[in-house]
Amino acid sequence: MVLHRVHHQILRSHHLFEPLSDQEMDELMASSHLLSIDKGEPLFRQGEPADAFYFVIAGAVKIYRLTPDGQEKVFEVIGPRQTFAEAMMLMDTPNYVASAEAVGPCQLYRLSNSTYMRLLQGNSRLTFALLGKLCVRLHQRVNEIETLSLKNATHRVVRYLLTQLVRLQPVNYQFELPMAKQLIAGHLSIQPETFSRIIRRLIDEKIITQDGRQIVILDRPRLEQFE
Repeated sequence: MVLHRVHHQILRSHHLFEPLSDQEMDELMASSHLLSIDKGEPLFRQGEPADAFYFVIAGAVKIYRLTPDGQEKVFEVIGPRQTFAEAMMLMDTPNYVASAEAVGPCQLYRLSNSTYMRLLQGNSRLTFALLGKLCVRLHQRVNEIETLSLKNATHRVVRYLLTQLVRLQPVNYQFELPMAKQLIAGHLSIQPETFSRIIRRLIDEKIITQDGRQIVILDRPRLEQFE
């Protein structure tokens, strides 16, 4: 496919594509597809053949699994300029271990695992870039497991808000929650009602304010100490 010039620059800024030569990049993109999907549309389901990974241009995608009782556990929400499902290339399983679905209107590239693996075999910089990406993901998962296992629901919500604050570095401590409260609650392994109750308590304590998805941190030191 012909790669849009702006998309080319965006892809080149990502460490999984930066080490590629122009010829290698052309080869990868020749087997890729630019997708535009609506909210709720699936990209893949758990158990389906894992033959591709994805790069988000715009929008967001949730990665989740269904528990035996039918509840949805959200592992991660992937935003613009991020990849997902690339770990499947190195896993000893032919199928996706989770499902992926658009949180809202989304534009993204579907990239061939087999093509990328072929390029990987002849490019050591590419190999280290992929390993670095997977190490970061592993570190994030370990931290999440520690938080979910050892901390109570209030601490999980406070930790989540502080993480958003650090990641987004917003002006005037104001930022937008990246997804609906139901999805955030699922990601934190708490009930939506519990999440709402904790947010309300933070508002009543004048630590934060909320307007829809807009959050303003009024007192960061108190938030950091809030349990």
